[in-house]
Amino acid sequence: MAQQTSRLKDKQDCACGCGLFGTPRKRPEGHIRGCACPRCRGQRNRAKGDAKARKARKALGIGGANTRHEELWGGPIRLEVKAGAQVRPVFTAYLKTEIQSEQHRAMGDPRPFAMIAMPDGTSDGLIVMRLSQFAKLTGIDPE
Repeated sequence: MAQQTSRLKDKQDCACGCGLFGTPRKRPEGHIRGCACPRCRGQRNRAKGDAKARKARKALGIGGANTRHEELWGGPIRLEVKAGAQVRPVFTAYLKTEIQSEQHRAMGDPRPFAMIAMPDGTSDGLIVMRLSQFAKLTGIDPE
């Protein structure tokens, strides 16, 4: 009988000593998927932010330099894309106000919704609206 060889990769403890056990990745070398060390966490955060920025850029149909740096994108407005837990409170507030507005919207009113945020102590405010609605409102045709 022929001896079978395992095609599974060898498993081992994470290189940083975080306690995870599994198949080591190539980069960062020897770390396990889901590792919570600062280097791995930073790498995941950066990848998530870059992915969200690419989606936003595509939704807005922005050309220019193909870079992760929003400052170099060009277009009619300057942008900064934020992702993750830091923007969750803004998104939650937007959803609450959108629901409130939808409940009181007149039948047949086709206008898109935008939230205006004006905190105490300021005379200026922020406009927050969905990317898809902004693109439709401004006539941007994403590629």
